[in-house]
Amino acid sequence: MYRFSGILAALSLMILLQGLSAPAAAQDHREPELAEMERPLSPKDFDIRNGMGFRMQLNNFGFGIGGEYRRVLSRYTKAYLEFQISSVRDESEQSFQGYWGYTVIPNKHNRVMSFPVMLGVSRRLFPEQLSDNFRLFVQASGGPVPAFVYPYYDHDMFNMGFRPQFQGLTQQHYDVFQGWGQGTFILGAAGQLAIGANLGGDFGNIQTIRIGYYFNYYPDGIQMMEPYRPGPFITDFDFNLPPEQQAPGVLEPAADKQHFFGTPHITFVFGGMW
Repeated sequence: MYRFSGILAALSLMILLQGLSAPAAAQDHREPELAEMERPLSPKDFDIRNGMGFRMQLNNFGFGIGGEYRRVLSRYTKAYLEFQISSVRDESEQSFQGYWGYTVIPNKHNRVMSFPVMLGVSRRLFPEQLSDNFRLFVQASGGPVPAFVYPYYDHDMFNMGFRPQFQGLTQQHYDVFQGWGQGTFILGAAGQLAIGANLGGDFGNIQTIRIGYYFNYYPDGIQMMEPYRPGPFITDFDFNLPPEQQAPGVLEPAADKQHFFGTPHITFVFGGMW
């Protein structure tokens, strides 16, 4: 028994001395070198600086088309020059179709076509986390917006300041190509905030989708809907008098000029970069 204890004590002493004699070997353990990850690609990696695209936009106003020019500022930042042609309308407008195929918008006074020209900038989001095939970005744009305002019907035909729809004349309105000679241009401001994505790994092609909010503001306002409606004391004689000559109770205010027009939108852009 005592002999076995002596042997065990000797083995323990040898192990301890062996550990003390080689401390450097125990501390020489090193972590493996980290593998370098590829940096996210950008147009600059392919010596791409410029781009042009055709754009189509859908919003509550209708359908818009236009174009844009892109300029690469840094790896993840671009500048934009955007142009578009689109319609503007009042949110309360409702279209009704008659038996013979014509469409009428009750109480509509003017049509509006807008031509925004905007400068903008975009910044790519999460380049390290998201694949180069789905380059997420945010964008802000703004600039002037000339608008062409022209009548929805022949205003000269009804001097009273509104169209007497209650007399069955709802079908007598211009189509989109009529009334231009009575139109006028006004100037406003346009803006856009959007989030979008450039799709595909080929940086030479533009395949972009944007979802955001687009707005127009006109300081002078636009008379979109009828400014007056018939009052309780209107007579047939009053149809021949302009609004300023109407007696009290003949005409009543209906709709004011509208200054701000805003709508969500979805925009698709197709083109190329070089």
